[in-house]
Amino acid sequence: MEVDSGAGRNRENNDVFNLLDMLMPGDTQLISGVTDAVAAALVRLNVPEEKRQEIALAVQEALVNAVVHGCKNDHSKEVRCRLQHDPQGRIVVVITDPGRGFRLEDIADPKNDENLYADHGRGVYLIRQLMDEVHFENGGNQIRMWKY
Repeated sequence: MEVDSGAGRNRENNDVFNLLDMLMPGDTQLISGVTDAVAAALVRLNVPEEKRQEIALAVQEALVNAVVHGCKNDHSKEVRCRLQHDPQGRIVVVITDPGRGFRLEDIADPKNDENLYADHGRGVYLIRQLMDEVHFENGGNQIRMWKY
């Protein structure tokens, strides 16, 4: 797993500071390490505990989706997770996988009666509840999430 945790060293064209930039093999057992690194970076940034927990859970859900659906659990494929801080003070998380992507309208509504007891299918819904803004980009193989 490659990590760059130098806050402010990497600056993108739109003045977003990279706080953390990680490449992770497509292995679900490595997700907790990435989530822990994100949480530690948020502590250093003095993000309140409740927000840290919400961001960490959203990152965990997005990483599970990226590994399972994007990488198909193939350890030779990689997921990129970037934690950023924008000029407005918002936390931005960008997770990218090598998969074909998906169409948001193809995801079943987990609140429908026929889906209530399914053992999967709640990740995107949960992410949208936890974060203030969520965009699916690059045909669905990249998620960009904001916490204000």
